[in-house]
Amino acid sequence: MINEPYGQHWKGHKGFRAIEGSDVYHHRFGGQEWNVPKCQLCGEDLHQILCFDLKDDRLSELRTSKLEELPLISCLNCSTLWEPQLFQLDPTTKNVTVLIQNDKEKWIQDEEDKIPVPLPYTKFKLINMLGEDIPVNEDAYYDAFDLFGQEYICRLLGAPLYVEKPNDISCPTCNHDMKYVSSITQDFDVDLVSVVDLFLGEMIIYFYFCKECLTLKTEIQGT
Repeated sequence: MINEPYGQHWKGHKGFRAIEGSDVYHHRFGGQEWNVPKCQLCGEDLHQILCFDLKDDRLSELRTSKLEELPLISCLNCSTLWEPQLFQLDPTTKNVTVLIQNDKEKWIQDEEDKIPVPLPYTKFKLINMLGEDIPVNEDAYYDAFDLFGQEYICRLLGAPLYVEKPNDISCPTCNHDMKYVSSITQDFDVDLVSVVDLFLGEMIIYFYFCKECLTLKTEIQGT
């Protein structure tokens, strides 16, 4: 069932759960080591949500000689997140540049409900996905959704957990397929991130990376 977001083609595609905790490598949540631009809608700095240390051999498929770490970037406080975004990463200056934002809704979170900028820093670690995290059939697919946001907030590599299969994951700059990196969902009141209440609404944010162009793309799907 190749048109479904699950199936046996994902068997063996085990990625990682990214969870709070210490790792040998410098994976982290929050902070602001990268020079992020101001959000074009709400005027605040974009969030550096997570940053992964590419010296970790488990992430070798993302590795490039140009980049030592991969930040996941977006504003989490307004509707710029709701449409696909494209960011340029400059590893020399650690500058992030907005290439594409097509916000249509012009919605900004109420001040009292905004997620803080920058996000508070905490260490993250990678653990292997469990068998029930892999959507090899319809039952496993729904089981995986039940765990995502209840036991962990971030999936890294491996099988993506899509609400529906995306139509296009090509890089808008070079037209080659981008690499699926990660997906993030909200913390469903279970304190999976101790330093902040990460309430994103009923959505999953997907991150894709082009190793050639050093571009990072975000898309969301509602859950």
